Amino acid sequence: MADTLKSMYNEAFLCSFGNKVKGAYAPFEVERFVAEVMDDTWDSLELKARMRQITLKLGALLPPSFEKALAVLYAIDETCEGFPYLFFPDFVEVFGSAETDWTLAMQALERFTAKSSAEFAVRSFIERDPERMMRQMAAWAEHDNEHVRRLASEGCRPRLPWGQALLMFKRDPGPILPILERLKADPSLYVRKSVANNLNDIAKDHPDLVLELARRWKDTHPHTDWIVRHGCRTLIRRGGPEALELFGYAAGDDGVRRRR
Repeated sequence: MADTLKSMYNEAFLCSFGNKVKGAYAPFEVERFVAEVMDDTWDSLELKARMRQITLKLGALLPPSFEKALAVLYAIDETCEGFPYLFFPDFVEVFGSAETDWTLAMQALERFTAKSSAEFAVRSFIERDPERMMRQMAAWAEHDNEHVRRLASEGCRPRLPWGQALLMFKRDPGPILPILERLKADPSLYVRKSVANNLNDIAKDHPDLVLELARRWKDTHPHTDWIVRHGCRTLIRRGGPEALELFGYAAGDDGVRRRR
């Protein structure tokens, strides 16, 4: 699957994207951009490495000011939606890390996540300043856009697939819990799936904590019940008696779990 996905970044895609950039920023050198992205290392790069390569070469040819570079991307981002454009939030991660650019970076992540997803890009900001970034994530959990609310949960998952693990939250998921509390009955299934996946991540390191939360949340709202069941799926598969009891399963003499 990764091989298939990385092949979407080909010469035709890069030329098309480069021409979009040039339409908003005349000095942009499309041919140079394509050539420098598809250098001698290109064929050996995996998906995320290709994204980062695009980010770095793009940044080298845009204005050096982060604010001015963002203005170029803002001029074209309405036509740059979907998975291939994950390098937009990656651009923010790479070039928006200066303290003086914090506000601009947060605005950009909020904007770009609705068009692709900033779930990977936020993680380096969490690593650098977890308290400040989690305050931002809590604010995003209140947003009226489901993509931004999802980012609040998905971006802080301790074990996000394809993303760097957040070891601090594997050790202590406490800072995540207020965000999940806010989103536990979210009207968007897209958001609820993320909350459930976050809980499932936490359950792998802190099963007792998730079971306690599940007991407290269960039967409070139909949306929350869905989250609780999906968030405890690893605990159910493991067959722990407390998880089985909570969800109405019982192990028969043959060891098979059955609903009561």
